[in-house]
Amino acid sequence: MNKVAIFGKKGSVAKYDLTENKAKWVVNIGDKFTPSVISQYKEYILIFSSKWTGKGMIHCVREKSGKLLWSHLAKDLYAIGHPFFPHILNDEAYFMSSSKEITKLCLETGKILFKSKFNKPMFKSYYLIIISENVVLISNKDSLIVNKDNGTVSPYDELREKINLKEITSSLGNGTHFLSSISLTHYQGDPGQATVMGGGDGGAGGGGE
Repeated sequence: MNKVAIFGKKGSVAKYDLTENKAKWVVNIGDKFTPSVISQYKEYILIFSSKWTGKGMIHCVREKSGKLLWSHLAKDLYAIGHPFFPHILNDEAYFMSSSKEITKLCLETGKILFKSKFNKPMFKSYYLIIISENVVLISNKDSLIVNKDNGTVSPYDELREKINLKEITSSLGNGTHFLSSISLTHYQGDPGQATVMGGGDGGAGGGGE
């Protein structure tokens, strides 16, 4: 088995075969953009890049072919300064794009399927988690279930009745291994802002065959 890894440099990302000493593919992300973090979920490679001005981009590349599937300005996906932590269900990413907005994104096409705001009390904060086939928002006082078709939320008393939400300090829901060994949870366009975070099984920072 050949030794293969994925590397980024200013303007491009390449899947490189170290055994044969050649690139299997190279994808251009723009001469002025420098990749800072690369993450993988299944066949999808997510690349976080930025310009010297601080403008951030997210690109998605198919791992085997190197085909660039889509690119988005980071500010079009989530509020800059807000943690970006997608959870995956059926190859669709769900994440909180601000403290009171949920976004659903198709990994294959890059299409934003919805951006849905919900009423959030001023002194309450939520985080998103996927439990089996359910997309759930949790605070230390209550839980909400998200409609996967349109993003609307409603009370999810079942969870609150079974566990004491005030005692929860962390969680691992289905799909959180999308951000694998090195990922961003607070991307602000500066490569130095990357945050190291542990992931679950199923993902890898570099490609392999």
